[in-house]
Amino acid sequence: MGRLIALAAALAAAPFTALAAATPTQLPAGVEPVSYDLTIAPDPEKLTFTGHETIAVEVRRGTDRVVLNALNLTFDRAQIDGAPATAAVDARTQTAAFATGHNLAPGHHILTLDYSGKIADSATGFFHVDYAGGRMLTTQFEPADARRFLPVFDEPSKKAVFTLRAVVQQGQMAVSNMPEASSEPLGGGQKKVSFEPTPRMSSYLLFFGVGDMERLSREVDGVKVSVVVRKGQTAQATYALDTAVQLLPFYNDYFGQKYPLPKLDLVAAPGDVSGSMENWGAILFSQTNVIFDPKLSSAGDREVVYRVIAHEMAHLWSGDLVTMAWWDDLWLNEGFASWMATKATDHFHPEWRSLLTALGDKDEAMLLDSRTGAHPIVQRVATVAQAEQAFDAITYKKGEAVIRMLEAYSGPDAWRAGVRAYLAEHAYGNATSDDLWRAIDAAAGKPVSLVARDFTAQPGVPLVHVSSSSAGIILTETRLTDDVVVQGVNIAASRMDLAAMDARVLSWRAPIKLQPAAGGPIRERFISRTSPQGGYVGDIVNAGQLGYYRVVYDGPSFAPLADAFARIGAADQLGLLQDGLALGMAGQAPIANYLRLTAELPSTADAVVWRGQARTLAGLDGYYAPGPRRAAYRAWASAVLAPALKRVGFDAHDGESAADALLRETLLLALSQLDDPKVAAEARRRFDATQNNLTKLSAGERRWVLVGAARAADPQTFQAIRALARAARDPLERNDLYVDLAAVEDEALAEQVLALSVTDEAPTNLAPTLVREVAAAHPQLAWRFTLANLPAITRTLDTLGRSTFVPRVAEGSNDPRLAEELRLFAAKNIPPDAQGEVQVALSRIRNNADIQNRRLPQVDAWIGQHAGR
Repeated sequence: MGRLIALAAALAAAPFTALAAATPTQLPAGVEPVSYDLTIAPDPEKLTFTGHETIAVEVRRGTDRVVLNALNLTFDRAQIDGAPATAAVDARTQTAAFATGHNLAPGHHILTLDYSGKIADSATGFFHVDYAGGRMLTTQFEPADARRFLPVFDEPSKKAVFTLRAVVQQGQMAVSNMPEASSEPLGGGQKKVSFEPTPRMSSYLLFFGVGDMERLSREVDGVKVSVVVRKGQTAQATYALDTAVQLLPFYNDYFGQKYPLPKLDLVAAPGDVSGSMENWGAILFSQTNVIFDPKLSSAGDREVVYRVIAHEMAHLWSGDLVTMAWWDDLWLNEGFASWMATKATDHFHPEWRSLLTALGDKDEAMLLDSRTGAHPIVQRVATVAQAEQAFDAITYKKGEAVIRMLEAYSGPDAWRAGVRAYLAEHAYGNATSDDLWRAIDAAAGKPVSLVARDFTAQPGVPLVHVSSSSAGIILTETRLTDDVVVQGVNIAASRMDLAAMDARVLSWRAPIKLQPAAGGPIRERFISRTSPQGGYVGDIVNAGQLGYYRVVYDGPSFAPLADAFARIGAADQLGLLQDGLALGMAGQAPIANYLRLTAELPSTADAVVWRGQARTLAGLDGYYAPGPRRAAYRAWASAVLAPALKRVGFDAHDGESAADALLRETLLLALSQLDDPKVAAEARRRFDATQNNLTKLSAGERRWVLVGAARAADPQTFQAIRALARAARDPLERNDLYVDLAAVEDEALAEQVLALSVTDEAPTNLAPTLVREVAAAHPQLAWRFTLANLPAITRTLDTLGRSTFVPRVAEGSNDPRLAEELRLFAAKNIPPDAQGEVQVALSRIRNNADIQNRRLPQVDAWIGQHAGR
């Protein structure tokens, strides 16, 4: 009964608030939506649809027109309050204005529309996904593509109630946000399906899907939870259903509010639909993020599926129940959901060491955040293109890391109390970052907002300098700047000049924890540019690694940490390694610091630390050109990883931990990339032993064996794997085999992967993935292919995917000529307000060249002095 009462209250129109008055909008002020009643009739063969829509609006002040968002829609009839109305469509502003020639007085009015549109090839608006034997129609509206499906007030603060009806083929399943209310036959093999009204929600959360699908369902906490898959896949949906059923009560309890809808569907779209989308009551996933087959899927796949579902379900509160007022605060949706997903995953699966793994996400965010063009978490968004560009690692991963730091500073109980108060106050409405900070401040009883604003309103990464003296250590703060960036800013300026210039602009008030490397109590401090702190030689600064900053030690303060490195905790081992590598590559510290710590890491160290090292050492290999230097590096890196591989072995054994299973796969993939002779031979031996019957491979060995065989493939082996991919009936297996092929090192064979990516041979929507996979080892080859075949490659990508695909293909290069080609391509083909990823790619290419030219010789020199010791 409580849920029914809450839902009934949510269906009522909310009063006009001060927040609404201050919220950015691209639509004329003064008209607010109350409800939409929509009947949609798709034609899946012609890829067109028609719509009949009734919109109830509240006019706040008199106007002569109603302006909505609409894109690529054709209007057949329009009425306002029963009177004929004209439709003036503006493609530039993506709007349609409706007018009768008379003023509309303040009050309630009804707009009635008949229109038609096209079903898209790409995951934008209303689109189709084709697969062997079928076609699914579905929607994806974030951030601003609901306007391709219906005329709508397509802004997050314009919340309203949606009632959807759909005319679809008999025998197919139609899915929307709410449960089906009725279904009536229409004749001609069609039926009309009506859904219950939604709560008040933002337009981008509306969902409709139809296809040859079936449900696997269970009830938990009064909610029908289902996984919706194409027919025949329900056996592979069990793990996703178990995950959702486990998470829902946990989230209900943590957030202090029960999920308010009567059902929750996890909808698996065939192929790759550019990620997942948290539509309220009907979350859309790429099938790889829902489908789990124990015969094919590895331990890593199990963790990925869990985390993705946990992330999307966290949105049901943060994003759906309470929505950011405007796209400036997108991080309130995405960073918050990422943080909550890690918390939930760690709660139910501590064996996966999710909090340690999250340090890798923080490291990735800091690498991006320290380069030119970095933006703050809370960023000004003025256009749809800018909103699309906001979905990046700063929003997701920096957002998550900053929240985790703030939770630790507030205290977990106070943080949860603040989150609960925030959600309760703004339920079914909109909010800003400041709304969250006010609730947290009140619950914590201290000014958390001061720290929060410094880390969310400013770009960049603080750098804490640890300087030793006779009295101990002194901690000071500046902004981390990459050495290559400093040179690019002003070749004649000294680093001190730039630091002095930067000091007038950015400062972070940051909680900081100190702990002796030998063990002992943690001491807490508060640092900023103007507030240096002190400590003792031998202190680990940022103990526990929850702070969002890098730490650079001078020689005397670093030495005791290196001596004790094998005995300190896993989080601090990982943090010291990550900071050591990043600062060494940025020219802020000797790269020898990282290399010494690598040599000191014991084989018994935490599996997550070794996984990070395996990925890092394999990643460094990518900076080397073929030749003796690379061979020497590979021999050293393989020797570093050998003790960890000896510990876990090539095969699973009884009683091993989940972390060790994940470590084995990561190690073997890394050693395969490093062309380790033992691993390469073993991968080839096991592949040959299958005699083209891959069921002989266990799920745990399948990926590293196939990737290893593909990476070193000769033409005969390449064609054997390709034939297996062609013949695979399971879509997951088929996708995986083609992606494995893309690891091939032989350039002529890599060309064949690129060529097949734009043919019917490639699985649904897989072309962009295959091109990017090839680009990892063959950036120039993939770049040329991309320029020659861009429309075919990106045909199924959404708007964001199209604007980011080309720079992401290019970013692995270290060639300045390619950077110039990218700049010219972007100037001609990508709007200025959609070039955020271009700037990131250009910065990465410069950084890659700098690492190859200036850092690798330092690595080579250290290896030459220490290899074999």
